[in-house]
Amino acid sequence: MNGEQSMRSRRYASLSIDYLTTNLAYSAVLSMLPIMLTQRVGSASVLSGVMLGVLSAAARGSTLFLGRLIEKISTLWLMQISLAIIVLGLVSFAWLLQVSPVFALLGLMLFGVGISLVNFTLRGHIIATTADSKEQASFFSLATLSANLGAAIGPITASYVQCRLGLANFLIIICLIYAVISVITGICFDRHVYLRTSDSPSEEKTSILSTIGTLLSSRRMLPVLLIVVTGSVMNGQLFSGMSLVFHGFSSDLLPSGLFFTVDAIAGIVLQFPISRLVVRIMDTGKTSTYCMGLSLGLYGIAFVLFAAGTLMQSVWFIFAALLVFASAECTYAPLTNVAMVESGENMPLVDILNCRLILTAIGESIGSFCGGFFVPFLTSAFHATWMYWLALSIIAVCGLFLMYPKGNADK
Repeated sequence: MNGEQSMRSRRYASLSIDYLTTNLAYSAVLSMLPIMLTQRVGSASVLSGVMLGVLSAAARGSTLFLGRLIEKISTLWLMQISLAIIVLGLVSFAWLLQVSPVFALLGLMLFGVGISLVNFTLRGHIIATTADSKEQASFFSLATLSANLGAAIGPITASYVQCRLGLANFLIIICLIYAVISVITGICFDRHVYLRTSDSPSEEKTSILSTIGTLLSSRRMLPVLLIVVTGSVMNGQLFSGMSLVFHGFSSDLLPSGLFFTVDAIAGIVLQFPISRLVVRIMDTGKTSTYCMGLSLGLYGIAFVLFAAGTLMQSVWFIFAALLVFASAECTYAPLTNVAMVESGENMPLVDILNCRLILTAIGESIGSFCGGFFVPFLTSAFHATWMYWLALSIIAVCGLFLMYPKGNADK
């Protein structure tokens, strides 16, 4: 028993450090990347926007095209290869940016592919090494907390290091961080963990489209898919429509970045209490899908408060909305993997994780587009955006009811 507890503690510690450091380094690079690009290619250059778009696309979904390779390599070696790709991408980007900014796209693509592989591998490793859904939820809650902490520290650290040491030394430090992650992974990761087990009834190649078709035809899985997409649409508002509102409230005493800090800190503080509450709810016999559905209710409340804040121009309502929004993120994010695996039953793990990537990418893209289009449009046409946030709240609450048949049907 002590051996199992020791192994579990080591796994918790290593995965927490991995999530913390990878998100710290990634958020640090993202915060400095616009400065690097504008200094070299100019702030008005289309190439600058293209580079950021390429990085985002590669970091979000490049693993979708690497599924066959991912299945054949252990999670330990996947992590090591991914980290090497990240460092290679950063080094080649920094060099090519000075030689030819157009070819620096290749470096950013490599960097994004490495980031996508790291995130995919960490999620898959947790699921592959943890059979109990409640323990999986605890692992992912800890991972979300660590990621939030890294994302909160990264930009602040980047600003401090860059101002005092310069961009070149900043990138060297980032590469050293990834080297440390590689060492920690080599020491703590299990050696023989694969994302598709050899005892699967069939090792036939599965296309993404056929997998999605299978998921959509499953009455057990359909509510999960709809909740995942709806939750991703809600999450996509933070760096689109909500960001535009933050800028409207910003001043010398209230910089727009403070709103993002509130969201990040709230996520860190609330993650553990919400995780424990989720475990207690699941102990009563409710499924992870049921708990994930509850997050949509929180999103609905958050956007009602946000609508009130924009209507009354009250920063306190905005802050209250951010606290509830962070609570929704803490409930939703850790359970997406668990709920999809739980409802997918005998489907291959790689296929389920690939579908999760597609669904969240679709949802966040829709959310970002809607926020980026409707908020400026409504501001220009009606000088108000409260109706948009109220509409989002209604959508979230409608999605909430999808989980009731599932929650009541299950033991």
